[in-house]
Amino acid sequence: MNISSALQVSVLKTLYLSARFNGKIIVLRGTRIRLGQGARIELAPGSVLYLGRNRDIGKPLSLRVKRSGRLSIRGEVTICCGTRILIGENAHLELAERVFIHYDANITCWEHISMGTDSGLSWGSSIIDGNGHDILVAGRKLPKTRPVIIGNRVWIGTGVIIAGASIGDGSMVGAGSVVTTNIPAKALVTGNPGTVRHKDIAWEK
Repeated sequence: MNISSALQVSVLKTLYLSARFNGKIIVLRGTRIRLGQGARIELAPGSVLYLGRNRDIGKPLSLRVKRSGRLSIRGEVTICCGTRILIGENAHLELAERVFIHYDANITCWEHISMGTDSGLSWGSSIIDGNGHDILVAGRKLPKTRPVIIGNRVWIGTGVIIAGASIGDGSMVGAGSVVTTNIPAKALVTGNPGTVRHKDIAWEK
């Protein structure tokens, strides 16, 4: 963390959350956190969670974890300002080593969402694992949720929507795509609906 970021740290929130959840949670000023009864932030040994990075270029981060919801962190994870994260009752959001969530992103977790090592969610993008409503098709009720599993080294471009779909290791989702079906590993996906354009891809940060 550079000097400018250090000066923006909310010392009280940082100390309180770090002590409460027995880990290192760095909270930037303006970050809004609401934790319901039994809600938990779980940090693996040696993990660090940065909440509200790059505060000077966006709105405050909002993190809400409802009753008995869980946010699990494994490694160093950065969530930038302007992002809105909602974890529902008994739901579980997992973020692995070096996950980076850019500003103004949205994650709505009603059951289970995970992002693997070295994966990133670009600015203005959204991930959701359910619709929160009962939908009937020909008299048959559809499931309210579908877990979202983002693999390792997956990059999700600007303005992407991922709804109830999983993405394999090493894949990339192009800007503005809408993904509602599972994507294999090492695929380049673009468009609405998201379509595999190329296979066996590799990308660099």
